[in-house]
This record gives sequence, C-alpha cells and structure tokens, in this order.
Amino acid sequence: MVRHMERPLRYLTINVILLLLVSSLVLGGLGALHRSPVGEAVATDYSFSVQREEVNVTVLRDGSVDIDYYFLFTNVGFLDGVDIGLPNYHYDPSTASATVVVNDVEYVPSQVHESPYIDNGMAVEFGSSLQNTIESAGSFELYFQVNNPHMVYLNEMINDTVGVSFRPTWFDPEFQVGPTGTLVQRLIFPEGFTDGTQALWYEGNPWDQFYWDNATQRHVAEWTDSNVYSENVAAGSFDVGVGFPTVYVEQYFLPDADMDIFGDIWALVSLLLPLIVMALFATLFVVINVSVARKRRGDYYEPVMNVVGAGPRRDLTVVEAAVVLERPLEMVSTMVLFGLIRKGKVRVLSEQAPMRLQKLAEVGEHPYETDYLRTIGPDGTVDRGLLKKALVSLINATLEKMKGFEQSATQRYYESICDKAWQQVKAAGTPEDAAFQLQKNNDWMMLDRDYPGRMQRDILILPIFIHRPVPGGVGTSGSIPDVGKMANDYVNNVRNAANNLVNDMRGIANDVVRVTNPMPVSSSGPMRSGGHCACACACACACAGGGR
Repeated sequence: MVRHMERPLRYLTINVILLLLVSSLVLGGLGALHRSPVGEAVATDYSFSVQREEVNVTVLRDGSVDIDYYFLFTNVGFLDGVDIGLPNYHYDPSTASATVVVNDVEYVPSQVHESPYIDNGMAVEFGSSLQNTIESAGSFELYFQVNNPHMVYLNEMINDTVGVSFRPTWFDPEFQVGPTGTLVQRLIFPEGFTDGTQALWYEGNPWDQFYWDNATQRHVAEWTDSNVYSENVAAGSFDVGVGFPTVYVEQYFLPDADMDIFGDIWALVSLLLPLIVMALFATLFVVINVSVARKRRGDYYEPVMNVVGAGPRRDLTVVEAAVVLERPLEMVSTMVLFGLIRKGKVRVLSEQAPMRLQKLAEVGEHPYETDYLRTIGPDGTVDRGLLKKALVSLINATLEKMKGFEQSATQRYYESICDKAWQQVKAAGTPEDAAFQLQKNNDWMMLDRDYPGRMQRDILILPIFIHRPVPGGVGTSGSIPDVGKMANDYVNNVRNAANNLVNDMRGIANDVVRVTNPMPVSSSGPMRSGGHCACACACACACAGGGR
C-alpha cells in the first residue's frame, strides 16, 4: 500500500527540488560563459594589454590555410597562458606550435593543446617558470602557427571563383586592458596565382594594400587597423577575405549541410550577450551598405556635365537615353541587342545561358552597335571582356554628347517620352492598333525601371490584351493578333536576354562602374591593384576568441 507523503516532508522535498533547479540554472549559465564560482577569483586576476597583433593566412592548394600569429603583449599582470581562437573545428592540433620571446630570449611553452576555454582554438600554456619570467618582464612576444583545413569555399557572387574569409582572434575584454594598438592581417594567395587583376576582395572591406611578395613569390592582400577593441572584432567588424579563380586550388567546399547553426548561435550569444545591441546596429550598417552597393551598380558616372538652364538634349537614341537615365546595364545591353535583332543584323540561335547569336552584319548604325557586334565570337557567344569595353565606350560617348546640356532636364524629357509610349499602348482601341503601338513603342517602354511589372499592371489587364480563341482557327491573314501573348513574349525575351546573355552579367556591370565611375580610394591606405569587389563566400570566418 502506497502511503501519502507527510505534509512537512512534501514541502521540504519541493524546496529541495526548486533549489537544485535554480542551482543547475546558475551553474549552467556560468558554464556557458566559461566561468565557474571556483575559478572566478583567478579569472579576475588576468590582466594584460596587446600592443600589436599580426596574422598571416596563407592559402594552400588543398583548401587549407596556414595561420601564423604574432602578438606583442605588454602591461602583463597575471597570465598563465594564451588562448588563440581558430576559424572552424577542422583545425589540426598536431600542426600547432608556439614560441615565446621575453627580452629577446626564446622560450618553449610547457604545453600547446586544445583550449579548455574557447570552442575552437588552441591554448599556449606557460608553466610556472616561464610565467614568472613573463610577469617579471611585464611584456613578451608570442609566435603561433597552425594549419586549418576546410577554409576555401565557393564564392556565390561570381562564377568559377572561390574565397577565403577570416576573422582574427580576440581576447576577453575583462582580461585585456584597452584596445589592441595595431592589428595587421595578411591574406596570402595560393601558389601559382600571378594575375593580380583576378583578385577579389571581401564585399564591404577592400584591402589597404595589395602587392607581390618576392620572398614567397605570391600576391598578398593586407589590412591594417589601429585601436581595435575586442568587442568589435567579435562582432565581425574586422572580417577580411579574398577570392580568386577555382583553378588555383585542388578542392573547395560548399556550406556544410549539417552545421550546428543553433549551437553556434547559442555559443555566440553566450559570449557576446553585452554586444547584442551593437550587433543589431552592425546589421543595420551592413543592410545600408548593401543598398548603397546596389545603387552604386546603377551609378555609371558622376553627373558633372549638368548645366542648369541649358535644357535637355533631345536627339539621343533610346539606348543613349537609357544611359542618361542610368538604367541597369543588363537592360542597356538587352536594348542594344533587341535593336540589332529588329534591324536584321543579329539572329538569336539559342536563348539558353550563355546565349548563342548569329552575326548577320559587321557594322551597325551607331558606334555602340558596331562595338556590340564585335563582341559576338565565332561560336555565337558574347565575349565578356569585349562586352565590358563596349559598355564603357557607350557610357563615355553618351557623357560626351551630354556636355553643354542639363542632365536633370534630359532625364525628365526621356521619362516623359517613356510614359507617353505606355499611354499610347493603353489607349489603343482594337487588338490591331494595340499590336502596332506595342511593336512601335516597346523600345521606349523599356526605359521604365519596372518594365516587366508595369507590363503586368498597366497593359496585360486591359480587355484587348486578354487572350481569346480566334474563330475559324489561327494563322490566316485575317486573324486577330494575340496582343496579350505578344506583350508576354516581350517581357520574357527581355528577362531571358538580361539573365542569359553571358554568365555573371552583374559582375560585368560592377567592372564597368569601376571604370566609368571609380570609387574614391580612402586615404587610410592605397589600393594598388585588384579586380572585382564582390566576394561573399560561405567561409566559416566566425573565429572563436574571447579567452585569456
């Protein structure tokens, strides 16, 4: 027979259970922060400053990187070891080594092993003798090396390229006094990469210097920052990265499908709880920069030709008008192609990417048409380099034609022509008239920033554009044109040409903008070389840190 628990005993048991739960939560929370009540007294004694931190990340052909750190620690109070965070859990502990230099004398640390304090990283333990030497001197240098596989990832922004992204290690701001005086990061390109124009930088953070290193016979990208706070490093403010063609590595990686995303997020939140608000602001900053980058892709030129009161230039072709209106270069290129097709100078053989065209003439009616015809190769595909040159020449020639005229007035003039073209199609009273107006005005209608959307909103909803079966069959000379299908075909052709003309048309557009409207170089560091500005690899750059 089961007896009821006596009331006082039951209350005592409930209190004990609650106490155990609270204790578990407290200890669990302390564990998440890598602290314990026992170690707290010791942890608060850690004290040091970092005068200089340098890291060389050398990309190897096997998809791994060699990471070489140099630290100059000063104002050392108590410090029994150093924890160095690494980019991901694939690092090879057997390759790790370290050297400590105190007053120009080299010492071997007592142990180099996986850190017990940070998730991904190694610990350099001093031992009591070396610790006493360091604390007596008050400063020391630390050299650390390790190989980290699984670091080269596919660059999803530019075809046939890969990249390496990196975040330097940092130290717990409770232990480190003040910011790191100087942070230098060097990403060293793989062996055999000799064409610096193919180098890519991490989107939003171009390198300060790009140079050829005679000692290593490799290209090097370098970033230098001063007064760097650990919190900002942990938040990703000093992430760097480079990209290059896939042929320079033997293997690269895609994002891991089985990554413990939630575990990583929880670890990051546990470590950076005071920085959540700062992270939100950083996210907002990134969003703003992406928006600026997208806008910049459409800014072909700095509008220095604007002459107020001079009036608009009224004799531009529709393609030149698109340039003045700074329409996307994908659309501008498509408009040139459609003009050549309409004039019988080009025929489309295949709409699959990359499109294949047949050149039916060598010279166009306008210089930009002739330049475009030159981009079509013997195999029917469009040469990327020649297309870039053709678009640059078109923009520069249009700028020349705009000298002495008012840009804003010219833009308003051609926007009104565009609107009038749409209105003429909408005002058509019969399918025959609508088909005629659509065929006549489509080029000017394409000047609208949302050409496909406006076609859906303003044109295809009209009764005469709604498809109806034609009595008596189709294909006869007296059949009524299916203007709805015609409008849909125009939209689909524009979309196919914009997307499939060449691989990575957006990358070409970025290249063109850098020529016609180059971004000013910051005085903080020269940009000596380099190609594209887009590299957004799925690299595991969330380097661990925050230890001693």
